[in-house]
Amino acid sequence: MLTSTLTLSSTSSSNPGFLCSSAEWDPNGITVVSNLYYPYDIAIDSEDNLIIADTENHRLEKYFSNGTNITLLTNIKVLSIFIDKFDNIYFTDALADEVKKLSSNDHLVRTVAGYGGLGSALDQLKLSGQSGIYVDQNETLYISDTGNNRVMKYIPNSTSGIIVAGGHGPGPNLNQLNTPYGIYVDEINEIGAIYICDKQNHRIQKWIYGANEGITVATNNEQLNAPISILLESTSKQTIMYISSFSIYQILKWIPNAEQAENIVAGIGHEMGTKPNQLFSQRGIKFDKYWNLFVADTGNNRIQKFLLNISSCENN
Repeated sequence: MLTSTLTLSSTSSSNPGFLCSSAEWDPNGITVVSNLYYPYDIAIDSEDNLIIADTENHRLEKYFSNGTNITLLTNIKVLSIFIDKFDNIYFTDALADEVKKLSSNDHLVRTVAGYGGLGSALDQLKLSGQSGIYVDQNETLYISDTGNNRVMKYIPNSTSGIIVAGGHGPGPNLNQLNTPYGIYVDEINEIGAIYICDKQNHRIQKWIYGANEGITVATNNEQLNAPISILLESTSKQTIMYISSFSIYQILKWIPNAEQAENIVAGIGHEMGTKPNQLFSQRGIKFDKYWNLFVADTGNNRIQKFLLNISSCENN
C-alpha cells in the first residue's frame, strides 16, 4: 500500500448548521492525503471517514478519521463517488461502464446502472472523464452519461434509465449537452431540478423536472472554463453553487444567473501550482459536516482541505 499523509483531524471549531451566504474559507489548503495517483473524487460518510477514488491506481480507498486507512476495492477505475443517507457508496466504474453500489450493510458490490454494458441504449452507459452521480433521499440515482451527452435517471431496482437532460447529441442548444460532468439535484427549493456541469459548453445548465430544455444559470469563459464538479447549498432564501473550474484551477462560489463568480473559494489567480493556495487540474469537491471543503487536487496527486472561516458566518 502506498504511504500517505493523513490529517483529517484539523477542522473548524464548530458546526454552524447551515452554510451562510457570506461564508469564506482559508485560502491555504491542508494536505490530508498525498501520494495518490490522479485521484478524481472524494466523499465523506456520516462518521467523517474519507472515501477516495484513487483513480489511476484502480482502487477505492477509505481513510478513517482516526488516522488509519484501508483499500476497499481494486481493479476498478472510479470517476465519481456519492455516499447516500445510509452510508452506501455509489461510484462510476469506467472499466465496466457501470455504476456500482458498495453496501454499508453486507459490504457487497452490486451493479445498479449500466447492465447492458457500453452503448447508448437506455440500459447502457458511456462513462468517461468525470461522469457524475447523485442519489436523492428516495434512492433515485442520477448519472451524467458523459459519452452519450445526456443525464439518466434510475428509479430504485430498475434496469433501464430515463433520459432527463440532453440526449440530442453534443451541441450548445438548450436541449443539448456537450460532455456533461458533475451533477447535483436540488431537493429543497426546486425539487428535482438538476444542475449540470456542461463542460465543453463552459456553462452550468439547470434542468427543471420534466423540462425539454435546460436553463443556463452560469457562463463566463474567463472564469467558468470546463466546469467539472458542482455542489449546491440551498436555503429558504437562496441557492448557491460551488463549482470546480477545471481549466482555471479554481473553486468558485456562484449565485445562479449571476454574470460572474461572487467569490474564489480556493485557487489563486489562473495559475496551477503545488503551493497550499494553489490547485492543479482539480476535479471532485465535497463539504464535510463542518462545511470544510475537500478537493481532489488531481494533478498534484493529493486531497486538499480548506477550512471554513467560522467568523465569516457569525453575523448570519
